[in-house]
Amino acid sequence: MDPFYRWITHHPRWVLAAIGTLALGAVLVLFDFRTLTPRLQIESEVEKLLPNDGEELVMYERFRERFGSDSILFVGMVTEDVFTAENLHRIRRMTTRFAQVDGIREVVSLSNAPDIKSQDGSVSIESVFDEVPSDPAERRALRKRVLGNPIHVGSLVSADGRTAAFLVYPREMSEREFRVRGIDHSIERIAREEAPDAEILIAGVPPLKAATSRILLQDLLKFIPLGYLFMAIVAFAAFRSVRGVAIPAGAITLGQIWTLAVMVLAGRSLNLVTFIVPPLINAVGFAYSVHMVSEHDDLLREGERGPEAVRLALRRVAFPIFLTAVTTAAGFLSLCLSRIPAIREFGAFCVVGVVGSLVAALTFAPAALAALRDPSAAPRAMGEGRLERLAGRLVAFDLRRRGWVLGAAGAVAALAIVGLTRIEVNTSFTSNLKPGHPLRQSIVSFDRNLAGASTMYVMLETGERDAFKRPENLRVLRELQLSIDEFPEVGDTTSLADYLMLVNRAFHDGDPEHFAIPASQRLVSQFLFFLWHDQLGAFVDSGFTSASVLVRRSHYSSKEGSAMIKAIESRFEALPGSIDASVTGQSPLIIHTIDEITRGQAVSLSGATLIILGILVVYFRSLRIALLALIPNALPVLVYFGVLGLSGVTLNIITSLIACIVLGIAVDDTIHFLVRFREQVRIVGDEGKAAAAALRLVVRPVTVTTAALCAAFAVFLGSGLKHQVEFGVLATGMLAFAWLVDMTLTPALCARMGFAREGAAAGRGAMDGRGSPCSRSLATGG
Repeated sequence: MDPFYRWITHHPRWVLAAIGTLALGAVLVLFDFRTLTPRLQIESEVEKLLPNDGEELVMYERFRERFGSDSILFVGMVTEDVFTAENLHRIRRMTTRFAQVDGIREVVSLSNAPDIKSQDGSVSIESVFDEVPSDPAERRALRKRVLGNPIHVGSLVSADGRTAAFLVYPREMSEREFRVRGIDHSIERIAREEAPDAEILIAGVPPLKAATSRILLQDLLKFIPLGYLFMAIVAFAAFRSVRGVAIPAGAITLGQIWTLAVMVLAGRSLNLVTFIVPPLINAVGFAYSVHMVSEHDDLLREGERGPEAVRLALRRVAFPIFLTAVTTAAGFLSLCLSRIPAIREFGAFCVVGVVGSLVAALTFAPAALAALRDPSAAPRAMGEGRLERLAGRLVAFDLRRRGWVLGAAGAVAALAIVGLTRIEVNTSFTSNLKPGHPLRQSIVSFDRNLAGASTMYVMLETGERDAFKRPENLRVLRELQLSIDEFPEVGDTTSLADYLMLVNRAFHDGDPEHFAIPASQRLVSQFLFFLWHDQLGAFVDSGFTSASVLVRRSHYSSKEGSAMIKAIESRFEALPGSIDASVTGQSPLIIHTIDEITRGQAVSLSGATLIILGILVVYFRSLRIALLALIPNALPVLVYFGVLGLSGVTLNIITSLIACIVLGIAVDDTIHFLVRFREQVRIVGDEGKAAAAALRLVVRPVTVTTAALCAAFAVFLGSGLKHQVEFGVLATGMLAFAWLVDMTLTPALCARMGFAREGAAAGRGAMDGRGSPCSRSLATGG
């Protein structure tokens, strides 16, 4: 590899020109300079968080084909009394104005909902009120009629008559289009204009996704500059020079823009998961370039100067950096085994970022160092002498109290295993918002005053035309609906049966005894002809082969929702063999990701561990030593899961990424130590002395990179989303713990475990003249 190193360091301007050209190309991909807008978008697509195969997704698509979109924007108006003349006028105006908003397909409220009236022996279906009654007695009668209608109570008006609700149905559009149009903001503005003295509530999946995307965008605009600032502070503290800050900053910028450009070229957007990629790539790129700058500074202090100093530095660190990049990429690559598209994309783009950061660290950083004039005085290092003395004392303690160190590690592992058994897998879009967020507060208010703003559907299918005109099938539908109503968390259910029962009662002069399914198919057909309304299309398909039950309930976590879905599905066993039933909707789809998160952890970690183990076996040429080297990196992962269980933080789609990130990144410091340790073993022939020498050599760059990594993840503490904050806390804590393990457990494990014997044998095999240039490079790290 020496010719490559020499070419990089002796032709720095050519290298920088080539790197600059690639960077310019990436910038041209990232921005549309005709409109001065970025091409990379941010979207909170629910579909990205769901397995892109499986029966649940097929069922959901079938439901949408038959009954239309299940996206509903809920608007609430909380007053002292909905049925005053002023408030009824407000409801009419708001319904009209909501429907005029570009992108809204339909609006349902008390002013236009179908109302089945029976008067003087005649039955009619009209809107709840065509005109606002001016007579107080008529308004009292309207109040009594509405609050006596089970379809409206809980859905369009609260039982106490203080809250009116509007069901706003957007047209089919992407989350991004909904957000860019600001449909939720337009609806809220209209509501506040019409009812300035009322409490306005906005809830539902569309505004929830839009709010999440807006927070992600705000966070991204805040995190990237903060990440640069924190890493600049760490770099300046470490190197005490402008170039010590500028070169790592340039390297991480290159890795960043190349990664984002690949995202654009792949037609992908940043979502709830891939949003983490940019700050993560900043941290990884910084770590790689810091090792290059740190080694060059060491050589300057040793008296080396000019391009030769850069070449020697590159020769020393190229292999460790390459090996750490491979193991880090392996950790991320294992995430591509997930069935969840967002996690697969996260893993793939992190691999791209690692490769880009590696290229920048091994080309841009040395070329920039070679192009710059050497400082007149040897640079001072952060904690010069102090960190090395600390390393010496740590190694002395590790070797003297080796049993204590190993015992402490075992005790920590045992405690982590106890915590691991208490892990709770759970996720929720709503709880991801901070408690004070207006949308979350609106959802709580909807749950308290109305039937709730969370929806799911039960779809019944027969394959037989006009099946749901037959009374026996309608009774089955009604019985299932009543059994779902028994769940305490269910606020309301609605189905075709409700409408038919109301018509049947109306045709019998409001006799409550006839609030029941019509007795014959002929009556059902007559009532349907009389009843048919656009809203019924959400409850039965045109051929009457399938029917659905809308279930509205209070906000729930995925764990609670999963338990409820299983309970509902248990009721399906009592259905006739001719009827198939399933629970579907966007919320149930998200709930189904629980099992996938659990399975994905096992698959991803197993894949990452096997790949990293294979790399270590190739490097050490010993399975035993490779397994030993894996222990310091497995312990932080085990502790991470233990912390989850003991702290009560849930394993969700965001925190599930941490294990592979910690495994992939923490192994970097171990590899840098082990590469130097093998070199020192061959020099001094004593494992204890070799461990002390190796730790003194790597303690400064490893400490600097760990500090930078922790700073990079600490920016997530300022996120507006709860799961991102948890991610920041856990990732920062686990990387700091991994550093502590490498300062204590790794040297203790290396001593007296046969490294000298096996390392010497590997060295002889590589250097006895029979090994290839590649094997010689592998043995020396050069």
